[in-house]
Amino acid sequence: MNRHAYVALVTVLITLPAADAVRSAPANPWTVVSIRECRAEEIPLEETSRNIWPFPDANNVLGPDSLVAHVRTDEKHHAYIEIEDLRTGKFSPLLKANACLPQWSPDGRYIGCVVWKSHRQYSQLTVVDVATRTVILDPGTSTATMKWSPDSRTLAAESPVYASPHSILYTVSVPDGKVMVLDTIGIGGEYEFSWSPDGRWMAFSRPTKLDLDEITIEADLWIADAKTGTTWPLLETPDWVESNPLWITDRTIQADRVHWDGTEHGTEQRVVIELSNDEPK
Repeated sequence: MNRHAYVALVTVLITLPAADAVRSAPANPWTVVSIRECRAEEIPLEETSRNIWPFPDANNVLGPDSLVAHVRTDEKHHAYIEIEDLRTGKFSPLLKANACLPQWSPDGRYIGCVVWKSHRQYSQLTVVDVATRTVILDPGTSTATMKWSPDSRTLAAESPVYASPHSILYTVSVPDGKVMVLDTIGIGGEYEFSWSPDGRWMAFSRPTKLDLDEITIEADLWIADAKTGTTWPLLETPDWVESNPLWITDRTIQADRVHWDGTEHGTEQRVVIELSNDEPK
């Protein structure tokens, strides 16, 4: 990790309690109306909108206008990204760095990816302008998972902090590169998160306890205002583990729940959480 990235992350962790205190001041506008079984016709937007959400094949990612981002490997086993135009059959390099996990922005203008620079600067978030093939963002943050907002203006990502038992959930605005930390936890667990269809909110599963195999055994469901960074709990249930939140509409979220009796988990249930929002129009 470079010096500036290290200093930024240390600063974030040091100032987080104060930041959380400020963010917790606004009243939570969200109320859980009901938790019920998921109906067959209720399909999360991430599973139906190809140009908005992560593509299922991480090495061959279909974008707009018949373009495909491919992850290739050179003779030194370094990954790189190239773009194929299916109309012409032509290939052109996007990024020759040791890069992988391309994700198109919904408008097709950018590709977010991760670049391995060294054993300390691993999985560095990078954003490339597709038209000019130039790196426009290299904020010095790492990521394991990223998701574009529906308006292509923000990337959300989660990552463990290097040489630290912390994980962070953050956003990066595009193209100015402003980094905003939404949440941090004192364990190396992985966040699971999803954008609302209107792009205003993020639902995320917040792991709070891992077992000896580093498997999440306790997690709560939270929501974040992507504009301000303010976060609130939706479901804090110590007897249940909430995971994999996916928005269906701007007022309904699909999630997986498992009962936890302190020793073992029960059968996983897929539920729909119906919400109301009291925020003034």
